[in-house]
Amino acid sequence: MTEPIDATQTSTTGDARRIVELAAATNTTMSNKLLLDTLRRSAQVTTRHIRTDFVEVATATAVLGYVCRQGSEYTALRGDDPAWAQEIGRYGTESLAVEALRMRRA
Repeated sequence: MTEPIDATQTSTTGDARRIVELAAATNTTMSNKLLLDTLRRSAQVTTRHIRTDFVEVATATAVLGYVCRQGSEYTALRGDDPAWAQEIGRYGTESLAVEALRMRRA
């Protein structure tokens, strides 16, 4: 019987270990991409409102980017300097833009 791998939990301590153990128990090769995606999903981010329409998104060690409100859209900007940040998308809510920055590959 094969146990499905659930990589959507938010526990930072057990997810990666669980995936490695499941791969070993089922003789499945595990890619680095799967492990990195799992760790990325469990990354904790904080937001800091710089202005009412501008939010900084960061982890404990680095700034991921910024979310800027433009009318009814929220623009996610990737980079640690707002002057040089790259737009990665426009979203309907601030939380979706923050999630896009959290999940985005570097």
